[in-house]
Amino acid sequence: MGSDKRWPRFGARAARLGATSALALPLLIDDQVVGSINVYARAKDVFGEHAVRLGSASALPAAVSAYNTQLLAAAQELAEHLQRAMISRKIIDQAIGIIRSRTGGTEDDTFNRLKRMSQTENIRLAIVAESIVDESVRRAQNRHRGPLGGA
Repeated sequence: MGSDKRWPRFGARAARLGATSALALPLLIDDQVVGSINVYARAKDVFGEHAVRLGSASALPAAVSAYNTQLLAAAQELAEHLQRAMISRKIIDQAIGIIRSRTGGTEDDTFNRLKRMSQTENIRLAIVAESIVDESVRRAQNRHRGPLGGA
């Protein structure tokens, strides 16, 4: 590997670590590379046709496994994103209701007002909405406690 012109930097570094032979097989699903199998050896020229056949026989099941893992990770990420979006939307809707009850504005006008606040303060919309909801709850709790701290 140290003298292979295809990988001048990688080959030299791998050779310094003792890897003098390599076998790299792509993991393909419908002509799309989803990963690779890389095998290294200390001896020179150890990967012949038999090693390539064995590796190739393992490549398809490994490709399916890698691809399914990628799909699962993407689905989990999407599910988490949608969950966060649902929670954010709930808080935003609550803030819209609070502002509308105070101003009498339309839902669209109130949402646009929240967006402007978010952009002006450079704070995520859900955080602006959450602060409005929290402040409204604090005010309501203070009203119900009365001047002496009890109900």
